[in-house]
Amino acid sequence: MSTHFAYPAGRPADRDGPKHGESVTISAAPGPRIIQFSVSHPRCDVTLVVVAGEVDLCTAPWLRDKLLRACGSQESTIVVDLSPVTFFAAAGLTTLVEAQAAAEKTDRRMVLITTARCVDRVIEITGLSTTFRRAASLAAALAETTPGCAAPV
Repeated sequence: MSTHFAYPAGRPADRDGPKHGESVTISAAPGPRIIQFSVSHPRCDVTLVVVAGEVDLCTAPWLRDKLLRACGSQESTIVVDLSPVTFFAAAGLTTLVEAQAAAEKTDRRMVLITTARCVDRVIEITGLSTTFRRAASLAAALAETTPGCAAPV
């Protein structure tokens, strides 16, 4: 189950706490930048964060907030689906590194679904391919984890 909410531009810390399943439109010159999030639980031990749109210096704080919230959840695995991402800048990579560290610190596992060339290329070029667990699909990501519950939620 996932929901979508739209809210105005600004840093996450500037507003009341965002909720799961958000759509964010961030206006920046020369044109609008859009990032969307969908958070769901395909299994009771898994939080799935789907990220769509552009991840750059303007939108990375929203991604950081969403991933750090997921790291604070009670689920043992966080799957971040970056396949709908259309642009991925260094700020997004920094955010992924921070989220990976936060996940490890809280004994959580983070798996990235990275089928978008713009994401894979940045990870490969920077030599961080061994830093992240990556999968080609949600099914592959779920197959890598051991279910921690009897039935899906």
